[in-house]
Formats: sequence, C-alpha cells, structure tokens
Amino acid sequence: MTRQRLDLDVILFDLDNTLYEPECGLLEAGDRVITDFMARRLGLSWEEADRLRVRTWRQYGATARGLEVEFGVPRREFFAGSVERVPIEDHVRPRPELTEMLARLPQRLFVFTNATAPYAGRVLEALGVAHLIERVFDIEFVGGRPKPEIGGYRRVLREVSAPAKKVALIEDTEANLGPAAELGMVTVKLREPCPAPPHLFLGDLMDLPGLLGP
Repeated sequence: MTRQRLDLDVILFDLDNTLYEPECGLLEAGDRVITDFMARRLGLSWEEADRLRVRTWRQYGATARGLEVEFGVPRREFFAGSVERVPIEDHVRPRPELTEMLARLPQRLFVFTNATAPYAGRVLEALGVAHLIERVFDIEFVGGRPKPEIGGYRRVLREVSAPAKKVALIEDTEANLGPAAELGMVTVKLREPCPAPPHLFLGDLMDLPGLLGP
C-alpha cells in the first residue's frame, strides 16, 4: 500500500535524544553538570543535590523553574552555570548522513527544545546540522514554561506563521506530543511507538523521508 504524502510546510524537531542517539550519554552528562551546579550553589552534598534535581524536574517540569521558585536562583544564572557548560563535544559527533537527509527535506526546519538556545546551538554545531535549522525555539523563548505546557506550542505556531495542520513535531517523549496534537499538528513519536493514535511512529530518524511520503 502506497503511503500518502504528508503535506507539511514546517518540521519542528525536539533536540535531546531526537537529533542525536541516546547512547551517546549527553543527557547523563548534563544531569551531572546540573547536579554539580546545584550542590555548589546551594551548599548541598552531591547526593542531596541530585535528589533535588530530580524532584524539581518532576514537580515543576524544569529544574530551573523549581530552583527559582524555591530558592530564588535566577533562571539565567542556572542555565549559564549548568546546561550551557555541558561538554557537548565529548559526546556528540558530526553525523554526515543526518546532514544529508535533512538537506533533502523541502520543509522549513526548526528545533523546539526545553534546553537553552546556546546549548542547542552547540549540539547542532557538533552534529554538523546547524546551518540547516532556521531557528531554535528554546525554554527562554517560551518564558521558562517547558513542554508539555501548551502555551509554548501556541507561541511557536504563531512564530513559524504556518497552520497547525502544516506543521509536524518529532519527539522522543510521548507526553510532549499531546499538546501539539491537540492544536492540530502532525505528531511523530520517535523510537518507541505509542499505544494508540493520533501519533505517527518513526523507529529511526533517518527514515523520516519515507514517513513523509513520495
């Protein structure tokens, strides 16, 4: 059966564990840098800081928000002292096959991430695809309100100036796809399938052209 072509103008890519393979260890390295910052900034043991990191991430959707609410740590100080100091180049290498695949896509390409733009820019440069991404929509662009809070999705849609039905979001995290589907975007779950529609499934990012159709 021939796949029907998806009529899309814009593709939004999540960043972490989406544009690079999870096995590279970058997220784990980021967690360690964040915990180290929190331990030093708040005078905690490493173990206490790590538990606090996990709790604030779960409770507030972003550790940065939790630290600001509970301890008065400005988000910009947190970002500059932690996520923007992650040794990205130790974990992420250029992916020529990814560069070639993305360059063939006719859609406008963006990144929509809960990280910051400086961090995302370094990841994209390390992958060798920064020149193909029109813009990064980061945590500061959405006012510190991370995915899956729907307000950020609405703001991104306004900024790309495309109808929701012409925009696809590709994500490795199922919870982050729900608001996009609610707004009418095409949603694509990467690597692990969801138990039910509406999300499309893509086992390997390199198969994206085939998913988009002829």
